[in-house]
Amino acid sequence: MKDITVLIDNIILSYKDNPIDLLKLGEGKNEYQYLQDLKYSYIRTVKDISSLLPKGAKVLEIGSLFGVVSIALKQSGFDVTGTEIPEFYASENLQKLYQKHGITFDQVNLRDYKLPYPDESFDAVVMCEVLEHLNFNPLPVLQEINRVLKKDGYLYIAMPNQASLDNRLKLLTGKSVHSPIQYYSDQLDAKKNFIVSIHWREYTMTETLDMITKMGFLLQKKYYFSENGPRTRTLFSLFRFLLYLFPPLRSSLVVIAKKDRKSNLNFRFTKSST
Repeated sequence: MKDITVLIDNIILSYKDNPIDLLKLGEGKNEYQYLQDLKYSYIRTVKDISSLLPKGAKVLEIGSLFGVVSIALKQSGFDVTGTEIPEFYASENLQKLYQKHGITFDQVNLRDYKLPYPDESFDAVVMCEVLEHLNFNPLPVLQEINRVLKKDGYLYIAMPNQASLDNRLKLLTGKSVHSPIQYYSDQLDAKKNFIVSIHWREYTMTETLDMITKMGFLLQKKYYFSENGPRTRTLFSLFRFLLYLFPPLRSSLVVIAKKDRKSNLNFRFTKSST
């Protein structure tokens, strides 16, 4: 198997000359930068999944978007299925990308609270930088994930840490930890690729564990991390580095859990709650 860091680097580099441009808005350059910004999260995700499962295991990536994680897992020997929202799934370039790599690619809107797969279909479900983008109650989504996971299957979540140092400093200086209000306008602007770009709700580690426990999962591993790319040598960066020695202040978190029991909570859905 190729070194995972090199593998991810090469996959991301391929988008520089062959952009997807999801909504045909000339956003290829910005999409490439987005992938570069998330590179270290992708690397950690693929490394973690590769250490958990044997080759050939069936992995579902929810919100697979440009396919970096899915492609890396496929090339690492896993049987991968990716999903994306209807607006992005409609991209011919995106569909061709998944076809090229032999990855099943399905249209899924999580707001419908239904995954188009039979019970106990997958060995692992990956949500890498996805949960924070949901602007609706995530518990029914987690219950659906529980349903499609095999017994002892893994749920993998990687996302920003709401209790990070940066967020704490923002609060101390009277700033909001949430996405800028301008993003609301951007999301509704037909000339911008901003459909799911807003972080509607970030979570702390404690909140994340509370949610997955309610939905029938048993924690296997948890940790905090920060991007380990190049850093500028400034006094503030040194200060941040020293504080990051205390893990809960780091920028991101990972939770790995096993399906411990079936989750069959009888949710009440109304037009106001969905």
